[in-house]
Amino acid sequence: MKKISKKTKFVETNHKYHQIVGVKSDKEFREKYGNLEFNLNKCLEVFFEKKFQQELEIYEVDEGTTIGAPFRCDHYAKIDDQHVIFEYNGNHHYQSPFKIHTDKRKNKVLKNPEKNTRIKKSSGPGFKYITFKIPYYMQLTKDYARYLFHDQCLLKLKKSFFSEDKYTKAIKALYNTDDENKVLAPGLHTSKQTPASYNEEGLMRFLNEVDEMSKKYPSIKHQIIHSFKLFIEDVNRDEKLIIPENEKFQEWFKLEPEEKYLNCIFEREKKQYKF
Repeated sequence: MKKISKKTKFVETNHKYHQIVGVKSDKEFREKYGNLEFNLNKCLEVFFEKKFQQELEIYEVDEGTTIGAPFRCDHYAKIDDQHVIFEYNGNHHYQSPFKIHTDKRKNKVLKNPEKNTRIKKSSGPGFKYITFKIPYYMQLTKDYARYLFHDQCLLKLKKSFFSEDKYTKAIKALYNTDDENKVLAPGLHTSKQTPASYNEEGLMRFLNEVDEMSKKYPSIKHQIIHSFKLFIEDVNRDEKLIIPENEKFQEWFKLEPEEKYLNCIFEREKKQYKF
């Protein structure tokens, strides 16, 4: 039986993902493993077999001079003579209109060698950067790894970097398991940064991302929606805390997740609770 808070009427959970994958504490899990949020760099090094620089600074160039503070890029490496950037998009990329506006400016600058430079007060020229973005609600299921390191790399880099061996190494580095069924599911499990908090443009960004990923890998959409439905149950079925009153989103959310796609860990499933 689930334990309900007398004050909020919400389910009181003591999540134990770290125990599922054999780590002593949640703190140790975050420090040594930490999934995509905390250790994306480890994941990239496995698939590309190359070190990535973190927090690369790139200046915008306008009329031959750098302007303003530099853009900070999360992870950078030169892959087969191409300049590759991986960005981890946290919740503010879906909530803040100013952050979304900055994302658009940044994308334009990174694509145009005449508009960027790594050296302050330089007139350039810079490089054409190829950017990959990791949404904060994603985890490294096998389907997402295939989408990112096979499909997207083929599209953007003309080469696949996915292999089964690399995938196993990556989930061991991120989750301390070599069992894909023990990987944390995409979606939201404990975060309160739910789609109900997104602005209109952030909602469209989210829906477009998930639909694009799910064209070939429907498991992703099923897993995300299942995580939201579990969350709704745990907050006394108050949907407004989790999903927005947006017609397009409401229509998207009507899908009933199929069990065959739910072969990963959902922290809000009853069997995962610790009392």
